[in-house]
Amino acid sequence: MATRRLRHARLPSSISVLRSQILRRYLSSSGPVELSHRIAFGGKDLAVGSPMPTSDKTPMLVMHGLLGQAPNLRSFTLHPDVSGGKGAEGKERAVVRVDLRNHGNSPHSPVMTTDAMAGDLIHLMDRLGIETAVVLGHSLGGRIAMAAALCHPSRIHSLIISDVAPVQYHEHPKTSPYTSLRSILDSLMSLDLPKLSNRREAFEALAPSIPSDAIRNFALMNLDATPNQPLRWRCNLPILSKTVNNWDDFARMAAETSPYEKPTVFVRGGKSTYILPDNPGHKHAMTTMFPKHQVGCLHTPERERFRKASVEIIGM
Repeated sequence: MATRRLRHARLPSSISVLRSQILRRYLSSSGPVELSHRIAFGGKDLAVGSPMPTSDKTPMLVMHGLLGQAPNLRSFTLHPDVSGGKGAEGKERAVVRVDLRNHGNSPHSPVMTTDAMAGDLIHLMDRLGIETAVVLGHSLGGRIAMAAALCHPSRIHSLIISDVAPVQYHEHPKTSPYTSLRSILDSLMSLDLPKLSNRREAFEALAPSIPSDAIRNFALMNLDATPNQPLRWRCNLPILSKTVNNWDDFARMAAETSPYEKPTVFVRGGKSTYILPDNPGHKHAMTTMFPKHQVGCLHTPERERFRKASVEIIGM
């Protein structure tokens, strides 16, 4: 405990400069990629390539999890409570949904580290002229959001983190191969796409290795089945499978950064094991790195109160 407190003590300016130089090296080691994105404003999608609209509301960036894509987030970003619009006139906010590197329409890269992906986010903000933003991230997207907040606190207005904590995760040895992330990725890579004609055939071919219809449907959203074109994966499956356990850099970040002292909301599902507020390791990590955090559960009678508290915190 004493060591951790010392690590997070206010540092002399010379040490702070050195720390910033180290962080910039980490974040630029691979160079950022140009993330594909779409901007919602006033309950509508703006045309692709549109500049950021003007608003007195702080912009929001929204990031999906592993094997997700920006379109998965469309209904959320178009909701009047989020981007304004019908019934919420005068409350318009620019909300940017993002394809992470190696996902969706964003470029593929052999580098898939938390640092590099946080660098992508900051680079996107620079491209769009966003000085500071509310950032919401689910699972892998949450890890990126937390890393960006720790390394670039002045750029992140506040955080909403869904179903992930700033800790190291390991799949239990007895995890079912039907639900293991690596097994799912391997099953997708095992599909012989040239022998398949459409998504339905792929869905049926995956049934023996991924019995869950829900998981298969979700994973196959990554399959590009454009008519009269060969089937192809939008996501970079080989790199995702190779790096799936390499995204947990928070022990290092805790040693090299100061705590993120702005509002942070961790959101967990009622049966989730990814955010455990009573687990000493989870509690210590969240408290140490994000001292102004709250934890809320979506499947309790308190969910409405928590939603209102989250909205108030981030100024939505």
